[in-house]
Amino acid sequence: MLSHDLMDAWTHLHSPVHRLDARVKLVCAVVVVLGIVMVPVAHNDLLLAYATLLVAASSLSMLPARWILGRLAIVAPFLLLGTVAAVLLPSPEALPLWVSLGGKCLLSLLTAVLLAGTTTSAELLRGAQALHIPRTLIALSGFAITYIAVLADEAGRMITAMRSRGRVRGTVRRLRVGGSLIASLMARAAERAERIALAMVSRGYRGTMPMLAQERVPAAQWAVVVAIAAIAGAVAWAGWSA
Repeated sequence: MLSHDLMDAWTHLHSPVHRLDARVKLVCAVVVVLGIVMVPVAHNDLLLAYATLLVAASSLSMLPARWILGRLAIVAPFLLLGTVAAVLLPSPEALPLWVSLGGKCLLSLLTAVLLAGTTTSAELLRGAQALHIPRTLIALSGFAITYIAVLADEAGRMITAMRSRGRVRGTVRRLRVGGSLIASLMARAAERAERIALAMVSRGYRGTMPMLAQERVPAAQWAVVVAIAAIAGAVAWAGWSA
């Protein structure tokens, strides 16, 4: 069964990164991504500082390298196509620009993967709520996470049922069956969404989720945020002052 347990498959580990409060990790992730984006194209070598920081965090998190690389592989086709295009373009500025863009995308994705791999979905939502992110956005994110799991469950059952009825041969037939599966999946998702919405309204839902009480973050953990912000500030100063 595909569910939140699969989405949070490695959040049960007890690494130093896992033990950090979700609010600390969210702030650190935002600081790192902003720092990555601010690196000038003329100083792409400064991205190595963030790469080193994220690789060190990956090692401390004890997340399987195969799991991390599997999620980073999402951008592999785009990086490959962009590299080929940059090499073939006659402009001498094309390749450095693409290295900057591709490196920033990859490092930002790695930051998101580490955040998701070391923090449960519920902790992320509670942390975002504590950081005063708009409650509507948090509610929508929670619904999206829930429905991703629901759709994955439903799609898994439909694929299993299809395979149990025999192998579909021929490209045209596979496309036809795949299209019908997607249409059926969307119809079931809409029906379930309507039922859930009616159930929530009948239980008193008025557009916002209730606030959840949280413990205070230890001061020592905020020191991690200060250290990462100092690193990001130093890298930004090195890039823009040169």
